[in-house]
Amino acid sequence: MPQDKDAKRFYQVAWQRLEDAAFLLDAARTTAAMYLGGYCVECMWKALIVTQAGKSKKDEVLELFAGSKAHNFDWLRSLYDKYGGPPPPKRDKELTNALVVVASWGTHLRYHPGTMPEDTAKEFLDAVRLVRKWADERL
Repeated sequence: MPQDKDAKRFYQVAWQRLEDAAFLLDAARTTAAMYLGGYCVECMWKALIVTQAGKSKKDEVLELFAGSKAHNFDWLRSLYDKYGGPPPPKRDKELTNALVVVASWGTHLRYHPGTMPEDTAKEFLDAVRLVRKWADERL
C-alpha cells in the first residue's frame, strides 16, 4: 500500500471499485461492472503517478487530475512515464493484452443503454485484475 495519503486514497478506491464491479457482474449488470472496473484502473494509474512524482511534484500532479482528460488511460500512462515510472514488461504478453483490453474503457460507458455481453464483461474484469495486480506490485 502506498505511504502517501493521496496515493493511498486512490489505491483504496481502486480496490473498492473492483469489488463493486465484481458484485455487479455477479448480478448480471455487465455494463455497470465494466464502467466501475475501468475506474479501478484509472485510480491505480493515479496512485502510481502520485507515488512516482513524489512529494515535490504531488500538488502539480493532483491539479493535472482535474478535468475529463484525467479519465484517459493513454494520458495517464504518459504521465506515469513522465514521472519516471518503470514501464510494464513487454515480454509479459498477458499483461500487454490486458492493457489493450482495458484501453477500450471510457466514461462513455455511463451512457451505454442495456447490458454488455457477459463474456465481454468477464474478459474486461479479468484484464482489470491483471493490471491492478501489476500496479499493486509497484506500490
